[in-house]
Amino acid sequence: MQGPEPYLNDFHIQLPCAVDSTAMAILDSAHRAFVNHEVYYFSSESTRQQFEARPFEFTGKVTDPVSLSRFQPIDSSPSRTAAGRLFYFESGATVVAFDRDPAVYSTPKPTMQPEK
Repeated sequence: MQGPEPYLNDFHIQLPCAVDSTAMAILDSAHRAFVNHEVYYFSSESTRQQFEARPFEFTGKVTDPVSLSRFQPIDSSPSRTAAGRLFYFESGATVVAFDRDPAVYSTPKPTMQPEK
């Protein structure tokens, strides 16, 4: 899957690092991570490693791929890895549905529910 880096770079978009907001992120695939259907960029390999060790501390709200509800993951949130990305779930019921057919939920839906 191609990331958005070519477009971001073509338009000279700059983003803060997902771990250290005082630093600018490097917009390439080596400094990127996907969690659920969101993308996060990092200013260095060490900030990427820090993110990957405990992503829920840095993601903010994510969209459950089954229910499409936005929620804040925590350390005990159910999670799975599929299609090269980490997925967090708001409940055990949604992770059970995901486990039945991960391919159905691994691709972003055209619309997400508005934040509550």
